[in-house]
Amino acid sequence: MTTSTKTGLKIRLARQFIRRLSQQDVLDLAGEAGREWMARLPVEERAAFLGRLVEENLSAALEGLGREERAALMNSLLPLIARHFPLADVDILGAFTDFKGPQKPDWEEM
Repeated sequence: MTTSTKTGLKIRLARQFIRRLSQQDVLDLAGEAGREWMARLPVEERAAFLGRLVEENLSAALEGLGREERAALMNSLLPLIARHFPLADVDILGAFTDFKGPQKPDWEEM
């Protein structure tokens, strides 16, 4: 069995398992697995991995949420995020210098 076949099989089995879990079970599993896995990840790779994790999965996580739900979610997440980052060192305006919003926001596709 090739590595890609083994990986595909693992992913299919994990999907079947996760489909049978409750929402709380998924939260518990994600938290526990995330903590264990992140502890093994070298510190210098952690920020890059977290960035990729969000970038590659955020659209799917927000799918089906309208403008109001997204705004409410962002408003509830900002204080949580702010507690974990050195805001004095964050260049918020600079982060949006090259920002180009979508031609048609995906919350309008609903």
